[in-house]
Amino acid sequence: MKKNLNRILAVGAAALGAFAFSVSPAAAGGVAESISGAQGTGDFYYSSKTVANKIYLTVTDTAPDGHHVRIRAQSLTPERVVTSYAWRSVTAGYGHSDTWVTSLTDTRGIWAMRIQVCVYEKDDQLGCDESDWDGNTYY
Repeated sequence: MKKNLNRILAVGAAALGAFAFSVSPAAAGGVAESISGAQGTGDFYYSSKTVANKIYLTVTDTAPDGHHVRIRAQSLTPERVVTSYAWRSVTAGYGHSDTWVTSLTDTRGIWAMRIQVCVYEKDDQLGCDESDWDGNTYY
């Protein structure tokens, strides 16, 4: 009886381990970038070569200068084609930040992602910088 119980427990533990592996979170990577007046971060959760199923973008206005700050995600295909996505803005002033969650699918493939962080006066770009690329672990 004890031998059968140990066997059942071992099989159950193996099945539970396989189930836990199959529902584990998607591969994730993150980047950060700072320029004078703005700081941004991007966390990317890839679920395949073509899908970033969760993208977290955060930008903070770090200067009491009256300018607003923006952030956007950019993706890179395996052929090195860059695609830029919608800007997200914080206009409430110094010390304020905001976070957005989005996703994207690109049938050409998402080889890597990064963020672009900028400071603006109305529609005039005053300064901008890009983070390093975060490689999609499915490649």
